[in-house]
Amino acid sequence: MFKNLSDRTSAIVFVVLVVGIAATTASFAGGLVLAVSPLLVTGLMMFVVTRDGYRAEGWRRLGITRLGLRWWPVTLAATLGVSIAAAGMTVLLGFSQVAAPTPAAWQDLLSLCIAGPILAFAEEIGWRGYLQPRVMPWLGEKWTYLAIGVVWVVWHLMYILLTPYYHSEGDRGIVLALFSATVIAFSFLFGRLRTLSGSVWPAVLGHFAHNATFAWIASAIVLTDQPVLVNEYLAGDTGLFVLLGTVASVVAIAAATKRGRTPVSAIPPQSVSAP
Repeated sequence: MFKNLSDRTSAIVFVVLVVGIAATTASFAGGLVLAVSPLLVTGLMMFVVTRDGYRAEGWRRLGITRLGLRWWPVTLAATLGVSIAAAGMTVLLGFSQVAAPTPAAWQDLLSLCIAGPILAFAEEIGWRGYLQPRVMPWLGEKWTYLAIGVVWVVWHLMYILLTPYYHSEGDRGIVLALFSATVIAFSFLFGRLRTLSGSVWPAVLGHFAHNATFAWIASAIVLTDQPVLVNEYLAGDTGLFVLLGTVASVVAIAAATKRGRTPVSAIPPQSVSAP
């Protein structure tokens, strides 16, 4: 349709479409359409708007042709590990207690491990797969992470503000401030992992690991009579301890990686090779 569309224009069209779908479908089917909208818009861009999906380079540019296995342990430490540590801090501070999981809890974990990777992929193929390599060439690495983080926050806000299903407890100002800061921190974390690995899969793994870990811990492992404090303000999805742990992970990864390395995802598409 528009084979010569620039990266900048493609990125803008993607953002407008994905936020527009989120705003108009937030309350439909329990938010399922919103949840998979980055995947839907990626497919629309790839097969209808720019037709990149009919070329091998289009798929390689998404970062799905290499696994980035070297970065999986780091990813798990920065997501699963941080969620466990955050919950552990609430226990150490006396705000919650550890309980043995019930048989039903193990079934819930199985469900999370089935649905979680699918939903994580549906998001990350859009944010880190399609959008990031199209924004980075003209915005630069750090500004790209920040810009995508802001878009990611706005996209989530459609579900938070237009439905009662997500982050509906606690002081709205505190919850939104913590949520926004943590999502932007995750954008830096997942974005950097995408850049270092040249693969979208570490971001998918990290997204799934975070979601599954905090959700299962909050429902099956950690019990509290102060759920807002523990699950909204301190731990849970985007509590203060999760924010601090994610920021620390970003700083640690930055310190451990060599400076001056050309980001894999910033290399022109014709130069990126499959693993």
